[in-house]
Amino acid sequence: MQAMIITAYQDFDGLSRMLAALGTHALCFVHVDKKSGITDAQLAALNAMENVRAVSRYRVNWGSVYHLHALIDLCRMALEDPRVTHLHLISAQDFPCVSAAAFARFFDGDERIHMQFLTTADYPELAHRYEHYHFMHRLNYRDMSEHAQNWVGRIDRFQDMLHIHRRLSVPHKGLVWLSMPREAARHAVDAPQNRRLLRRLRYAYIPEEFYFQNAFAGTPWEGKITGDALRFSVWDEPERGTPALLELRDLPAIDASGCVFCRKVNAGTALYETLERRWLGDA
Repeated sequence: MQAMIITAYQDFDGLSRMLAALGTHALCFVHVDKKSGITDAQLAALNAMENVRAVSRYRVNWGSVYHLHALIDLCRMALEDPRVTHLHLISAQDFPCVSAAAFARFFDGDERIHMQFLTTADYPELAHRYEHYHFMHRLNYRDMSEHAQNWVGRIDRFQDMLHIHRRLSVPHKGLVWLSMPREAARHAVDAPQNRRLLRRLRYAYIPEEFYFQNAFAGTPWEGKITGDALRFSVWDEPERGTPALLELRDLPAIDASGCVFCRKVNAGTALYETLERRWLGDA
């Protein structure tokens, strides 16, 4: 059975609708950001839904290690269920773009890891993200106040002035949204070397974009990485967001992409309505 590993930040109504649809054909494990404003009663309502297990453990500041902790906790929860064959890491603004039946057929017996897999040496401008110490678990980078923004920049510049460079080997990077078989997930979250990797990434900036790629690197699982996360997104239209908030006019491109998920899409939009009917087998 497929497990959706979902991190959510807002919009209880949209999240509820998404989980009601996904839960008809998949198990859903959800972390709700403690900053979201979603109440304990609403969290209980999510847990009352079929095939949904929801928790709210962390205040997830942008770029902090707590997003990674939330994802790993959800993966461990999913692995407790022996029915789970594959885990799919998505946000609450992602949705499948194929029917549930087609989705299940695609992953039936699939032992590959579908994720972006890039080499950090090709992106030297990102080295500060892991060579410097970042304190995003204390400083909310999305807080646009002068205090928060100034301290984020000062801490980075201060380390440049003192030539502080951590000896942290992270040869690979990529977006965290991925699909993987059960045993790959177990290796990623439970192997002793990956527990050490998690500790070392505590002070990295957006550590979830380094964790899984390096958890699999140098192991037999590396040969099963496809390099394609199977997520459709649009990054070259910043006026619509980064990535773009998708619309119904994007559907032909979505269908031509061969992807199984698309991001970002809001519940209740015309595109979402179409994708939900498709997932449920009504279109």
